[in-house]
Amino acid sequence: MKESVIVDVRNFTRRNAYVPAVKRAIAAALLLCGKKGMYEVSVAIVGNAQMRSLKQEWKGESTVTDVLSFPFSDFQEMKGARTQRVAESLGEIVICAPYAERQAKELGISVKDNMITLAAHGAIHLCGIDHEISEREYEKTLAIQKKVLQIVTKRVNI
Repeated sequence: MKESVIVDVRNFTRRNAYVPAVKRAIAAALLLCGKKGMYEVSVAIVGNAQMRSLKQEWKGESTVTDVLSFPFSDFQEMKGARTQRVAESLGEIVICAPYAERQAKELGISVKDNMITLAAHGAIHLCGIDHEISEREYEKTLAIQKKVLQIVTKRVNI
């Protein structure tokens, strides 16, 4: 089976979405999470108001956050439906560009590096790894994010 990741990025802001780096980050994260085969992931780059609205709707919190992930498997299981597709749709990642910019400044890193990390973080969640469940999952998340950043910025090969 051919390995492939299709990443559709929609930027709903006027900010730089670093699309090529975000796409590579997601592909690398999926591979490091053990995903082999053909996958699709959607990414939305949004502003503060859109992120606040999503977080309110899905988490019941009226705050802005850096990244949210919505695994499609959750919705498919609820509906009891699986469609026949060449590539499996894993879900959608939503990144808040203004939040990512502020966060990068606070962390002393480039916005591009932070976007890479957030894209990887979202992809890790789509793979079923949840850093909020246990210390082990937290450490695994950090390790994958670090490796993805190194790969995408060409600091190491996969």
